[in-house]
Amino acid sequence: MYPRRIPLSLIILLLLTISVCNCKKNPITSDPESLTRPVIWLNLFEMAFVAAETGPNPPSQVLRIKNAGQGTLKYAVTADADWLNVEPAGGSSSGQTNEHAVNVNKNGLAAQDNNYTATITVTSSEAYNNPQKLKVSLKITKEPPPEISVTPQALSFAAQVGGSNPSPQTMTIRNSGQSTLNYTITDNAAWLEVNPASGTSIGENKTHTVSINSGGLAEGSYAGTITITDPNATNSPKQVSVTLQISKQLPPTIWVNKQSLSFSSQQGGSNPSPQSIGIKNVGGGTLSYAVTWDASWLSVSPSSGSSSGQENSHTVSVNSSGLGQGTYNSMITITSRNAANSPQQVSVTLQVTAIPTNNEIRVSCSPSEGPTGTTVNVAISILGNINEITSFGLQLSFDTNMFQYIGTIKGSLTETWSYVDGNNVSGTVTIGGLTGSGSPISKGSSGTIAVVTLKVTGGSYSNGQQSQITIRSYADDIAGMKPEPASATFTYRK
Repeated sequence: MYPRRIPLSLIILLLLTISVCNCKKNPITSDPESLTRPVIWLNLFEMAFVAAETGPNPPSQVLRIKNAGQGTLKYAVTADADWLNVEPAGGSSSGQTNEHAVNVNKNGLAAQDNNYTATITVTSSEAYNNPQKLKVSLKITKEPPPEISVTPQALSFAAQVGGSNPSPQTMTIRNSGQSTLNYTITDNAAWLEVNPASGTSIGENKTHTVSINSGGLAEGSYAGTITITDPNATNSPKQVSVTLQISKQLPPTIWVNKQSLSFSSQQGGSNPSPQSIGIKNVGGGTLSYAVTWDASWLSVSPSSGSSSGQENSHTVSVNSSGLGQGTYNSMITITSRNAANSPQQVSVTLQVTAIPTNNEIRVSCSPSEGPTGTTVNVAISILGNINEITSFGLQLSFDTNMFQYIGTIKGSLTETWSYVDGNNVSGTVTIGGLTGSGSPISKGSSGTIAVVTLKVTGGSYSNGQQSQITIRSYADDIAGMKPEPASATFTYRK
C-alpha cells in the first residue's frame, strides 16, 4: 500500500504559515518602547487572612507597589470580592514604593472548610506588564485565631571586607492573639540564618538568633527578608527586613551603658525624676544614630547623635499625667544604618501606684550609734500627706549632754524652697520652712522636709546608753499629721 499523497495546495499553505510565523516579531525584544515604559512591581503575589466567626475583623495587611521601570506609573487597584477592599485604590510611582492597606470585612461570612478567595488586580494601561494580580484567601474559623507579633521589624548589620562576621542579634516573636501560634521562619538570602527556624507561643515571648555569614561577600549593600508564617494566624506572613553593609573599613558598633530603666510614680502625682542612658561607638568610623521610643508617656532627648568613640548622654523622661494605676512597658530603640549591630534596645518600665494617704510625719537618725565625734544626720520626713504643703513649723528636741547642734538644711522635698532653717535654744530646735518661689509639696508625697545635723559629745553617757531625739508641735500645713514615730534612738559607743 502506498502512502496517501498530500495535495499541493495544502503544502503551499503550510509553507506560507511557517514563513509568517518566522517573520513575526518578538514583542519583548522588538518593541523599542518596552525599554522606556513603566513596569508594575508588587512585593508579594499571595496574601492570607484568618478570623474567628464571632470575633473582630483580621488586622489590615500591606501591599507595596512601585514602578520598576521607566517614566511614571499611574495605576488602579481593584478587588473582585465584596469582603475585600484596598486603600488607597490607586496611585503613581516614579520609583518610590507606595503602601496600600488591604482590609477584610467578614460580616456575614460563616466558618467553612474551604477558604474564601479573591483577587486584587493592579492595572495600568501604560505599564509593560499590565495587569498584575494578587491572590487573597480568607479563612473563617469557629475559634479565635492566633496573631503574629515580632520585634524588631528591621535589623541592620555591618562588616568589614575579609573581616569577622558581625555579632548575632535577636528578634522576639509571640502570639498576640488567641489559641496557639505555630510558626515557621524562612529567609531569602544565603548569608542570612535564623535559629531556631520555628516555634510555638500561647502568649509568651520566644527569642530567635539572627546570624550573618559575611565571608566571601564583596563591598556593597545587601538586603534580605525574614518571613514568619502561620497559616492560621490573622496576619500571616509577617516580615522582618535585614540589611547588611560590607565596607573596607571596620564598621561602627552601637554601645549602650544600660539595658533597662525603671521609673515609679504616684497616680495624679508629680512625674518621676529623669534618668539617662549613655551611647557611644565602640567600632570603627563614625556612628550616626537615631533614638526612638514606642510610648506616648516616654521621651528621650536628644533623639539622635553621632560618636567617634566619645559617650553621649541622653535624658529619658516620663510623663505620668493621666495614667492609671498599673505597670507600663516601653522600648527605646537605637538604630544606625551602617552599624554592625543595629538596632540596640533599652527596656523601660513605669510603675504607677495609688497616692498614699498615711498623713504621717517621722524622724530618724543616721548613723543610729557611734562614739564621741560622730556626725549624726536627723531626717524629718513625711509619708502620704493629705494636703499640699507650702509652709511648715515644728520643734526637735535632743539631750545637750549627748549632742551639739551643728545646723539645719533643706530636705529632698524642699530643695527648691526659699527658706528652711532651724534655731537652737538649749536643745530645742525650732524649724520652719516657706515655699517662696519654689514648688509646693504635692499631696501623697514621701521624702524629707528638713535634715538636722548633730555632733556626738558623749558627756557623762556610758557605753551602750541610749538617747532620744524627738519631734513635736507641728504647725502650718503639717498640723494634724501623725508622728510615726515621733522619736529616734541613738546609742552611744565608746
